[in-house]
Amino acid sequence: VPQGGNTGLVGGSVPTFDEVVLSLANLNKIISFDESTGVLHCQAGCVLESLYQHVEERGFTMPIDLGAKGSCHIGGNVSTNAGGLRYLRYGPLSGSVLGLEVVKADGTRVDMTSLLRKDNTGYKAHQLFIGAE
Repeated sequence: VPQGGNTGLVGGSVPTFDEVVLSLANLNKIISFDESTGVLHCQAGCVLESLYQHVEERGFTMPIDLGAKGSCHIGGNVSTNAGGLRYLRYGPLSGSVLGLEVVKADGTRVDMTSLLRKDNTGYKAHQLFIGAE
């Protein structure tokens, strides 16, 4: 069971039987931020508030703002397709995610990252993981 900031209200990160809890708190690195495109590449354990500060210092804003921004992780936000206070202006978080790198339950790593805002080469496979909890 992957576990982020534990701000969800449905108990999705709480083990019920003999599952292994995997904390993503140490996956908290900002890998890159391209100021010409506004594309942020980060790890799932990044706290939303730290991402907000990082992009704000460069004149940008995050498309999501939550009351729990000081403890929620971006991985959890993506996993629940969180809306937040800026939903009406920027839409759901799924519209702002260009790609994902996912590790499946069997350990297989699937890289679905892209820097293209528009890609008509097929299905957007990363969208299957957004909001899947």
